[in-house]
Amino acid sequence: MSRTTITSNDLIGLRVVGGKSGEKHIGKVRHLVFHPKERRVIGFIVKRPDLALMFHRKDLFVALDSYEIVDGRVCVSTESGATDKAACKRLGVDWDSCVLWSGMSIVTESGTTVGTIGTVTFDGLTGRVESVVADRGATSKALLGTVEIPVAQIRGFRFGIGELVSEIESQGEAVEEESELRGAILVADSVLQIEAEGGLAEMAGHAVGKAKPVVRETAQKAGEAANKGVEALGKRVGETKGAFAGFKEEYQKAVRDDAEKALPGTDGSGEVNASQTSDAKPVTKPATAPQKPADDGTVAKAVGKQLRKSKGMFAAFKEEYKKASK
Repeated sequence: MSRTTITSNDLIGLRVVGGKSGEKHIGKVRHLVFHPKERRVIGFIVKRPDLALMFHRKDLFVALDSYEIVDGRVCVSTESGATDKAACKRLGVDWDSCVLWSGMSIVTESGTTVGTIGTVTFDGLTGRVESVVADRGATSKALLGTVEIPVAQIRGFRFGIGELVSEIESQGEAVEEESELRGAILVADSVLQIEAEGGLAEMAGHAVGKAKPVVRETAQKAGEAANKGVEALGKRVGETKGAFAGFKEEYQKAVRDDAEKALPGTDGSGEVNASQTSDAKPVTKPATAPQKPADDGTVAKAVGKQLRKSKGMFAAFKEEYKKASK
């Protein structure tokens, strides 16, 4: 892996090894740690496994200049100033003032929330942030695409806005009380003008942009018609009040009716036929009619009855769509 340009995705989750042999398992990279005032990464936190799966072990801070990537693993330097308090002292930073950007809100100077911090791209040697991606959730990403914010438009970290600051361990000592401090990454208002990349919205925009005026107008009308059709379909579904859910009930009822008609000594109405029992021994009717496998006629009858209850809800969509398209 090149140390020139790195993303947070390249590091987070990697296995970390160290010790004198360089092979001792330490843990996995959990978070990037950022300078309290400057737009740069100063290191990362290693989540260490609990001892014997019972006793909590302190997280480890590793300075950005104190590791190498070997065979897909993070190898921590054995130098005394590579980790924890010694590393912070050498870097000249106060650990309690450092910031974790991961998942933090991105807010413009005018107060508009753009999203949360997603992938961060930075210089692997200096730690200088080059860009961040505004994460707006999986659904929004698929529909609207992603917005990459260049470092020139990042103003820095600010307390008092956004969500609660994530709780972290204070230099290996667990924080007992949850911090009520709020914080967010502040960006320029011009970020709102950045066009999203990828997603269905971009593809649709390119398609409409290249289309002739008549085609664009037709596409817009079709979209409006589809919306009205969906609205009509939703209303009709509400009117059915669970028409499809009633299929099971209708099916079971049809099976019972067919089974009762098949009982010996009955005329199909469920009552004993007197002509059949005048010279025969009394026939005792079972408490419950025996169930037999439903034939195609029974299934068809149940389905047909439920489709009639649906009041043609799918036809309503087609009708509204045609009406709005005119």
